[in-house]
Amino acid sequence: MQDQKSSSSIFSFKNGPFGFFKQALVFFVPVLLIFALAELMILQIPFNYTITSDYFKNHHDEIEILALGPSQTNSAINPKYLSNPAISLASTAQHHGLDFNILKQTRDRLPNLKYVILELSYSHLELPHNSDNFWKNAVYLKYYNVNAFGRNTYFKDKLIYLSNPDIYSKKLIDHYFIGIKEPNYNKYGFNESDFEGSFKSLDYNETSISKIHNFRINTTTDIDLFTKNTQFLFEMLDYCKSEKLNVVVCTMPLYKTYLKKRNPDILRRRDSILQIISVKYDNLRLFNKETDTVNFSASDFINQNHLNPKGAEKFSKALNLLINREFNN
Repeated sequence: MQDQKSSSSIFSFKNGPFGFFKQALVFFVPVLLIFALAELMILQIPFNYTITSDYFKNHHDEIEILALGPSQTNSAINPKYLSNPAISLASTAQHHGLDFNILKQTRDRLPNLKYVILELSYSHLELPHNSDNFWKNAVYLKYYNVNAFGRNTYFKDKLIYLSNPDIYSKKLIDHYFIGIKEPNYNKYGFNESDFEGSFKSLDYNETSISKIHNFRINTTTDIDLFTKNTQFLFEMLDYCKSEKLNVVVCTMPLYKTYLKKRNPDILRRRDSILQIISVKYDNLRLFNKETDTVNFSASDFINQNHLNPKGAEKFSKALNLLINREFNN
């Protein structure tokens, strides 16, 4: 005879449908409560996007400059050094597809918007756009009311903890149990204490830094992706033109060891697009600081391709001068 214990399931039908429902509640209610508690606890932790969202809500009708792009933009532009009211909605791993979604879906909430800052790094056009399932889509939806899912959204789409449990579980532990010091965000959401990285750990010693060979850099070519992304860039710039928005396309400063490892074919194609758009769009200016190794030294970087707050101050002030010179006269 088959062992009765081994054939029973976690939910027994012995007491009929009501019994099954009761057992299901006993199992699932604690799980749901744990996730609900995790969500509530995550929402109490200060992140740059929570602070940026508050600034956006309180100053959206004043903002004249909108900065978009990936982590390089996020670490390079501190809005407090810009003369015009500004906000940065740049974020790690954010490609032009998300930039365009943010721009279009916040446009009607930014009545005084005049300038859009975009980034075009050396390999940006040969990297894939973010997918409709990108985990940060929940962040954009909850905090900026931007739908990047490519479909109608549901309640679950705004749940931050469930968007990436691995990342947010670590944040919960760091904040509530380990007590790691929180970043020093200014009112714009810019982290003014973000100096930690490989360069600081080496005391910005250039000889030691030169021995780091395993940093991340894309050297894989993709002509099809380049063609597709270039057309998308043109579409985004056409939109800015139609909305009478001035555009600054930036290349962010790179440390000299990164510059040496760039793929010359990828670089040549990107530079050709920079040349084309500078001629095609009279509302656009280039701000090319990628190879500026005179004004940006090791002490201005977190790592090979991200500025620290000291470098961001330099970059932001120089960007401010360009905007005032090219557009405000």
